[in-house]
Amino acid sequence: MIVRRTFLGLAAAACILTGAAAAQEWPSKPITLVVPFAPGGATDVSARILADQLSKELGQSVVVENRTGAAGNIGVAYGAAAAPDGYTLLYATMGTMTTNPHLYETDFDVMEDLVPISKTFEVDHVLVVRPSLGVDTLEELIALAKEKPEELSYGSAGIGSSVQMFAVMLEMMADIEMRQVPYKGSAEARVAVVSGEVDMVMDSPPSALPHIESGELVAIAVTNSRRNRTLPDVPTMQEAGLEGYEAAAWGALMAPAGTPDEVIQKVSEATQAALANEEVINRYHDSGLDPVSSSPEELRDLIIADTKRWGEIVEAAGIRVE
Repeated sequence: MIVRRTFLGLAAAACILTGAAAAQEWPSKPITLVVPFAPGGATDVSARILADQLSKELGQSVVVENRTGAAGNIGVAYGAAAAPDGYTLLYATMGTMTTNPHLYETDFDVMEDLVPISKTFEVDHVLVVRPSLGVDTLEELIALAKEKPEELSYGSAGIGSSVQMFAVMLEMMADIEMRQVPYKGSAEARVAVVSGEVDMVMDSPPSALPHIESGELVAIAVTNSRRNRTLPDVPTMQEAGLEGYEAAAWGALMAPAGTPDEVIQKVSEATQAALANEEVINRYHDSGLDPVSSSPEELRDLIIADTKRWGEIVEAAGIRVE
């Protein structure tokens, strides 16, 4: 019995040492970065920028693989079900991690099937209106919306998109009611405002900038708690009078649950180094994004907080996928 126990103890120790050695040797082959959206969008572009730099930081190729469909849920489910060996990572977003679970029946549980690695970017929105609406400030817009309940309209990039969620948050905090007009994407929603088809949209600052400069759109306020570097003269929602309003969409790196802690830490440190690279920062800025890294713990706290916040808004506003 003593001999058997000794043998089992040695075997267990050998397994632990083998696992530790494997983690230390990682990565020994290319890494797949799953992006749950189509090529060409901001999420995909930023993922490819990061993948290029991570390849240099980790000494192995990081290859982007687009797995699209179901508002990002197909790609997330694929990433969550991958082998937890560090060779498949997921490039997630605020929507896929914190909004979709309230709107869809998913094949994954964010907190149980995935582990956080690092935040990757932030992007706030700017509320823009058509000039013929006759408002120049948030105060004037809110007053008009209260005067004409449910008459003003806003374009969105679909149910559950940040473009919609940030507008619903405005409605709830300002105690106004407006009509949502969904489009296939934010670009179409922006065009609809320029043409006068709808009254306003929460848009990407770099995308809206040319139309603001040309006078086709009027910038009312930005959603984050700090002013946007692209629109330094446009106030924040809080500066414009809506106390407590703060919202920014974000991206993040995740891994399948069970991925070794040593690997998670190594990728997190590599991501922080990559996003501090001046060339990467400039490329993110050119894409309209702010590179922002975090520790795994900070990202976990963000996911928990935003899941609660957007869940409460989805419930209170009665948002449903038709």
